[in-house]
Amino acid sequence: MTRKNKHHGLSSNPGRGPGTLTIPEGAPAPRVRVTRYSHDKHESREGVSAVELGKLAPGDDVLWIEIQGYGSKSLFALLEKQFAVPRLALEDVLSGCGRAKLDSFGDALFVVARAAKPGEHPEFEQISAFLRGRVLITFCDEALTVLAPLRERLGDPESLTRRSGADFLLYRVLDCAVDTFVPCLEHLGARLDAVEADAIAHASTERLQSLYELMRDVRLVMRVALPMRDLASSLRHEAITYFQPTTLPFLSDLRDHTNGAVDLTAHYRDLAVDVRELIFGTVNIRLNAVMRMLAAVTAIFVPLSFVTGWYGMNFEFMPEVHWRYAYFVVLGLVATAGFLIFRWFQKRGWTNLDER
Repeated sequence: MTRKNKHHGLSSNPGRGPGTLTIPEGAPAPRVRVTRYSHDKHESREGVSAVELGKLAPGDDVLWIEIQGYGSKSLFALLEKQFAVPRLALEDVLSGCGRAKLDSFGDALFVVARAAKPGEHPEFEQISAFLRGRVLITFCDEALTVLAPLRERLGDPESLTRRSGADFLLYRVLDCAVDTFVPCLEHLGARLDAVEADAIAHASTERLQSLYELMRDVRLVMRVALPMRDLASSLRHEAITYFQPTTLPFLSDLRDHTNGAVDLTAHYRDLAVDVRELIFGTVNIRLNAVMRMLAAVTAIFVPLSFVTGWYGMNFEFMPEVHWRYAYFVVLGLVATAGFLIFRWFQKRGWTNLDER
């Protein structure tokens, strides 16, 4: 089975200086959506051209610029010139650095987060955000549905997002990203419960392949969830100056959500290890039962082999050889001895192969 391995957690730009903008191979053409809103008005446009984007100017309203697709280097040059987005931040956007983090650039804040994509196996997409004043610019390299509920909330004049500033909008973007971990973890939990129930009912090495695949997915989620928790904690402490006092309690709630995701992922990891130990233990017990049965069979035939070997000697003067009933007596002795030894092992459970 092939798995998408797009984000490895490290940016790679060998031989080039810091801040070099390199468009990813096969990147789709960018689509730009611009939303300008305040408490009493809301305007959203999709398919904004680079010329129109260059004419935008920050004002008293909140300006949200969404960039989907990285297939235009001139667009990023425009963002650097028009909205003073640092070159290092744009490099992180294009490189898909993978690890959630935040950087401070004077009066601006740059955040990299990860959002889970729906699917059988966990896959994560990078969402980057640049905040300066009342302007928020978000980046993702493909169209995602994760921010669709947020756009709908902006259409409601009574929503808290509509009545708040760009800092609260940044929180809502990160909250939407963290919320995508919930269905991902629920799906992992359902898969793990199924593997655990199957292992309890029919533990065998055939279940190990699916279990190891599940453990790999759990490790991937943990690898993403831990930096997200660090990011939420940093927002509440290191980047507190970029947020209004009314937004700070929501940042604490965001931190709690990421803590819950990390704790649940750690629980799944430990549970997967327990299931693996259950399979190994059950297989070892069955192997021991088979070895014990073989030992019992060997123990039964050792005295029988001694008797038959004794009377198999080709000596002429053996008293029992010429006795008329010797064969039947020896045969009865062998059968009785074998039966008694078998019963002795049976009472001690050495002949039970169904032990679990």
